[in-house]
Amino acid sequence: MGDFWEDTTSCPLCGKAFPYTKIKIDSIRIEKYDDDLKPTYRGPNPLHFSILTCPKCGFTYFNGDDDLFKRIGKDTKKDLKEYLKRVRDKMGKIDNSKNKSIDFLKKQYALAGIVYKIVNNPGRIARTFIRLAWIFREEGKEMAELKMLVSAVEILEKNFKDLNSDEDLIMYYFFKGYTNYRIGKKKEAKEFFNKLVGRYKNSKNPYVKQAEKLKGDL
Repeated sequence: MGDFWEDTTSCPLCGKAFPYTKIKIDSIRIEKYDDDLKPTYRGPNPLHFSILTCPKCGFTYFNGDDDLFKRIGKDTKKDLKEYLKRVRDKMGKIDNSKNKSIDFLKKQYALAGIVYKIVNNPGRIARTFIRLAWIFREEGKEMAELKMLVSAVEILEKNFKDLNSDEDLIMYYFFKGYTNYRIGKKKEAKEFFNKLVGRYKNSKNPYVKQAEKLKGDL
């Protein structure tokens, strides 16, 4: 039957309908998780297909964020269109198919980070950086990986007062602790893991549970 199926969607910015590839639920098989809950899959990686680029205007975004973009104002949409008009050709051939290359995926995450910056969504910016970091980890590029993880934390820290969702706050506390954990700053790592666990002690969020586990190893 195969691992993939084709669907269509419409660009939240320009309205163009376009096809994209999805992975069948039965084909998603997780082999293990890293300490920051990066999944390793047996077979195709669904994360690679969770980000889309409109073949007409170049708008790049996480699949499922359509409602988020319905709330942005006219001026912001104008800024997005003007920016994308300048960079669209640099993306090369747009590929939302099962044959998408890692190089194109990197371009998608990089462009999505700028898109989410224009719409002022630091949580989504950080997510694009974390996904890029995970790609670099798979490639064995530790310095590039750590740079992206630190960048994710910095964008959340810079906008801390405006983080109004538990998802973004949990991401900040966890990855602030995790980046310190990775570079050997155990005291700082434990401090932020404790803050996360203390603030969300009754949460079932997997990052809260993972912070509890990691701080026990420090």
